[in-house]
Amino acid sequence: MARSRVVQTPRGWGLLAGGLVSLGIGVVAINLLLLLVGVVVLAFVGIDLLAFALSTRDFRPDDFTVQRTENTALLPVGAVGTMALKVESHRKGGMYTEVYDRVPEGLAPIAGSPHLVTWWERGSDVSLAYAYRAELRGTLEIGPTIVVAHDTFGLAFRGARVENRWPVEVIPQVALWRTEITERLRNETVGRVLTGPRGFGTEFRSLREYQDRDDFRSIVWKRSTFERLLVKETQIENRVDVALLLDVSRPMGEGRPGAEALDLAVEASLLLARYAFSQGDRTAVLLYSDLPLAFLPLDRSTDHSFQLDRVIGQAKVQTGMFQLEDALRYLAERLGQATSVFAFTALEPAPDLSRGGLAAFRRAGHRLYVYAPDPQGLFPPGDDELANRAVRVTAGPDVARRREAVARLRAQGLPVSTYSALDLLDQVTQQYVRLRVGGGAA
Repeated sequence: MARSRVVQTPRGWGLLAGGLVSLGIGVVAINLLLLLVGVVVLAFVGIDLLAFALSTRDFRPDDFTVQRTENTALLPVGAVGTMALKVESHRKGGMYTEVYDRVPEGLAPIAGSPHLVTWWERGSDVSLAYAYRAELRGTLEIGPTIVVAHDTFGLAFRGARVENRWPVEVIPQVALWRTEITERLRNETVGRVLTGPRGFGTEFRSLREYQDRDDFRSIVWKRSTFERLLVKETQIENRVDVALLLDVSRPMGEGRPGAEALDLAVEASLLLARYAFSQGDRTAVLLYSDLPLAFLPLDRSTDHSFQLDRVIGQAKVQTGMFQLEDALRYLAERLGQATSVFAFTALEPAPDLSRGGLAAFRRAGHRLYVYAPDPQGLFPPGDDELANRAVRVTAGPDVARRREAVARLRAQGLPVSTYSALDLLDQVTQQYVRLRVGGGAA
């Protein structure tokens, strides 16, 4: 790699300017003292810069090796990650050095420091260790590591950029969301599925003591004793296939930072995927702009659940124009059996359903539930009435277009809901519960 150039600091420029001013005034005023001061200052600055340039003439990124250890690669929003690195120098001499590990916006250091100023002895290593809190979701890169050599008097420096980036994937926190709803799902589905034999067969539920009304053939002899007979209790499986369709085009970027339409859709999709996994349902996901960006087919494995978290959690706004019918056609070709599709889309431009994509989707037995962001609902009213009025005026055209698009879909018999920053999780959860207990037909 090419070596970096010497850069003067503000102190160096100030001292150089002071020497020139002193020299100029001495010449005009014929003042030998000022002339002498100017010459001495300029000579000092020149000698220092020359000596620094010569001592660091081969200063380049190849002189350093960065090794990262004890590093976090995946964590939820609000969690704490760690980073530790050791920088090795291959240079022959010591130097006054500043080492800085670039931390992106969205990762806030809370302990330790990614920055260090020290005298770097020949043959020694420099270590950095710090902890940070994840504040924004997405793939965030730590690095590169910047090594800056300073001269003794702080008049100049020379920097080297060591490329050793470390990606950190930050996904929304789902483990603590609405845990009581999981119990609600379990109670409602177990209690009501037994009366409606819709599903894939029977599955083991638990062992219990034999009762007079039980079939004698249901006794589990290997687990029973003469004093206590045990029977196997089964239930009818009530599984549903769920697909999550996320519109990641630019209109889904509307809303307040951290609570944009896509952020809310991501949280709802992660929550729904977590519930589906806990109930043994198969889940698929599609991120779509004007083209498919990521697709995971239907599955219910633990590894698949982990991949769902990563794919959904990393969704971000992309360029392109979302067409609902094209996305539905893509899904219809890959889902196989009848699936309930939860689509989160800004409906911009308004869907054109005249090309037969929706009809093919329905013929395959799939059901579609559309959730569109409410432009005004993405900005909850505050105490400032003037700001509230400005939001209403600004969002007016978007509200009109959204209502027209929603009306067009509803005219096709599709269930369409609009969501705000406060109610999407409840809407999605209620619909999923209805599907689990057999009341979700569109």
